[in-house]
Amino acid sequence: MIQRIQSVFFLLSALTSILIIFYFPVLSNEGDNLFLFNRFVYLRILLLSSSLLAIFAIFQYKNRSRQRLISSLSRLMITFFYIITLVFYKEDFDFEIGLFLCIIPFILLFIASYFVKKDEKLIKDSDRIR
Repeated sequence: MIQRIQSVFFLLSALTSILIIFYFPVLSNEGDNLFLFNRFVYLRILLLSSSLLAIFAIFQYKNRSRQRLISSLSRLMITFFYIITLVFYKEDFDFEIGLFLCIIPFILLFIASYFVKKDEKLIKDSDRIR
């Protein structure tokens, strides 16, 4: 059931991650904006894998526990993105808007996980009534 609300949040999370990779600068160096698709291979891989996991989670609608696990893994990828950026690049580069926009996919994944949990509870309650 792709029309569920959590599927919309998974899709929006994937789209915003891909937009950040290609259209928003994440770091800058002396006035030169640095995009993820030009440099920073590890950061690009983390965001791309997060977006691919979010897309994969859309098609796991029959297994809600797997969907929540995939959502958690995707959020973990974004967390690693922030940790690597803050630890390795904070001395050499300045932070740009793309780094702050990565909060949006994280929040969208959190909301999607909430709705998956809500669906799971609804199904358990309906099974209990029967």
